[in-house]
Amino acid sequence: MERVSGNVVEFEMSSLTPATHYTVKVYAVRDMAKSAATTTEFTTDVDAPQDLAASNIQTENTMLSWKPPRADITGYILSFESAGGTIREVVLSPTAVSYNMAQLIASTQYSVRLQALAGPKRSQVISTTFTTTGVLYRHPRDCSQTLLNGDSSPGLYTIYLGGDENQPLQVYCDMTTDGGGWIVFLRRQSGHLEFFRNWKNYTAGFGDMNDEFWLGLSNLHKITAGGQYELRVDLRDKGETAYAQYDKFSVSEPRSRYKVHVGGYSGTAGDSMTYHHGRPFSTYDHDNDIAVTNCALSYKGAFWYKNCHRVNLMGRYGDNSHSKGVNWFHWKGHEHSIEFAEMKIRPSNFRNLEGRRKRS
Repeated sequence: MERVSGNVVEFEMSSLTPATHYTVKVYAVRDMAKSAATTTEFTTDVDAPQDLAASNIQTENTMLSWKPPRADITGYILSFESAGGTIREVVLSPTAVSYNMAQLIASTQYSVRLQALAGPKRSQVISTTFTTTGVLYRHPRDCSQTLLNGDSSPGLYTIYLGGDENQPLQVYCDMTTDGGGWIVFLRRQSGHLEFFRNWKNYTAGFGDMNDEFWLGLSNLHKITAGGQYELRVDLRDKGETAYAQYDKFSVSEPRSRYKVHVGGYSGTAGDSMTYHHGRPFSTYDHDNDIAVTNCALSYKGAFWYKNCHRVNLMGRYGDNSHSKGVNWFHWKGHEHSIEFAEMKIRPSNFRNLEGRRKRS
């Protein structure tokens, strides 16, 4: 109860509890006499939560936290909007004092609004803004940039030809061999897939990237035209392994019939690939070799054939007849079809990029 002067016609009530219903009675007194009371009722507003903040901000998620209001609330509405205009809204329990925002976009500013609910009543809105951390390469042009972005598991990834967001390409990335960062463009391992195919197939690519496949001459040209690349060939057969690495590898434009350029051998498999340097690609319906015979037709494959081959990794799987199987001449000769073969590329300066990132 409060007693006030007879001259007072208004009174400020303080220290009330938020979201609480009050009944107020006012009556006049003079000496011992008391008038009839006048009555009113009201409900105080819901007080807002306090100190909304974003912490542990990552590329795709962040943690929001706040202090709860004093009111006895029934929940919260949390909404967030990206700079691009995408709005998401979630309803949270009354006991929540934090929320993990996930599936965010890297290098993006977000505005967050939080409001407490008490039945039909809503508190004032509190807000904050934050920006997700960036990745080194928003549109990685190859598997090395994907690796440097922090994706270190081998598997399927999207790269962007020339770093152009309008030219996405799904590739298989080898993230473990010799430091990782390799785009695998050929794999033979099971014999499930037919590789004796025409020019159109070899230009576009074919197969299952989780098993056997060829990435495509057109894609190889577009990737290697964007920088200097090295080539690695991994071979396995009956428990034995070998590899060949080349400091330089590129595939020229279509009008050259996708001529290959390769050099700077090192490794354990022997240098079979240099023989094919400077040769255009051949299929059974596009005979671009210098042999009297049609090499692709004779040896049941496709490759950068010369006077036929030292390498026939697109040959007939499991065929040990002369020069028709999956051959790497300087390792297993022409009369043994190798069980596993992969060809893969990454930028020649990958070691420098990797070292620079580790130092930073």
